[in-house]
Amino acid sequence: MPVKWKDVRSKVKVRKKTRLALIVLGLIAAFIILSWSVQFVRSLFMPVSTTERRNYIWNRQFNINLLIRTTQNAILTYNPKEEKIIIINIPDELFLEVPFGFGKWQLRSVHGLGGDKLLKAALTDFLAIPIDGFLDLSTAKNINSASEVINTLRQNPFSGFNLLSSLKTDLTLWEILQLKISISGVRFDKIKELDLVGLNILEKENLADGTQVLTADPVKLDSVLSDFVDPTVSLEHKTIAVFNATDHPQFANKWARLVANLGGNVIIISNADKKLDKTKVAGEKSLTLTRLMQIFGSSGRISPSDEDTASSRAQINLFLGEDYFKK
Repeated sequence: MPVKWKDVRSKVKVRKKTRLALIVLGLIAAFIILSWSVQFVRSLFMPVSTTERRNYIWNRQFNINLLIRTTQNAILTYNPKEEKIIIINIPDELFLEVPFGFGKWQLRSVHGLGGDKLLKAALTDFLAIPIDGFLDLSTAKNINSASEVINTLRQNPFSGFNLLSSLKTDLTLWEILQLKISISGVRFDKIKELDLVGLNILEKENLADGTQVLTADPVKLDSVLSDFVDPTVSLEHKTIAVFNATDHPQFANKWARLVANLGGNVIIISNADKKLDKTKVAGEKSLTLTRLMQIFGSSGRISPSDEDTASSRAQINLFLGEDYFKK
C-alpha cells in the first residue's frame, strides 16, 4: 500500500514535537539540578545552626580556636601548621567579668545569661585569645568533655557526623568538614590537654554570700598560653601598634594583650588623637594583617595623613573604635 504524504508529514510533526518536549524536559531537569547544586554549595558556607554569620571562613591558614561546650567548658585549638591540638579545660567555678555590662559571674551561669555567643565573648576576654566559633554539644549523649569530642572526630571517616543532630554551632558545614578531616590526621602525641585548676594559676576566694569561686591573675594566665600562639602570625613578626580610639580607659591594653597572645609583636599601646565609631586596621599587606582584620572585623581605611599612623613606627596599626567596645 502506498505511503500517504499526509501520514508521513504527521509522523514528522510528532517526532519534532517529541524532540522539542524532550529538550524542554531536559532543560527543566538541568535547571533543577543546577538550582539544587547552587543551594547545596551555598549551604556549605552558611552557619549550621545560627543566623549570625562571621566575617570570615576558616581555611586552614591560621589556628582555629573553638569553645567546646559539653557537661563542662573547654577551649580547643587546632594548629594546622604544626598539626597539633591543644585543649584547655575551664572550671565552672571560675569567676570572671562578663562583657556587655553583665558584671561578674561564675562561668556556669554565663550561658544562661546570653547563650553560646555571650559565653564565647566572656572567655575571649578572660583568656585574651581570639575564639573563632563554638561547638555546643551539651545535649549530646555520651559526650562529656572536649577530649571525647576529639576522640569521636578522630575515629573512622564517618564518625562524628552522628553528632550533627545534637550540635549547635556558628561554624559552616564546610568548616566542620575541614575540621573533621584535619583532626583525624593529628598524631596522638600531638594532642595536649591542660586544666586551669591543675596549672596552679587559679586562686580560691569567697564572695560576700560565702560562695567559693576561682579567680586568675592575667599575668600568670598569659604565661601558660604559649601553646595558643599562631605560628603564621609569630613567624611574620610584624610590628603592631594598638590605639584606643574610644573614651573607655585601658581599652587598648586589653586588646593588645590578645594580639600579643596571638603571637603579634606589639610595640606601641596608646590613645588615638581622634575618636572613631568603627574599628580600623591598616598596614603592610601580610597574613598578620589578614588575621587581625578577621578578629576585629575592620571594614574601614586609615588615611595616610592620620597623625597617629604617620608617627607610628609599627608596620600594622589597629585603631579600636566604639563598635568593638559594643561587641
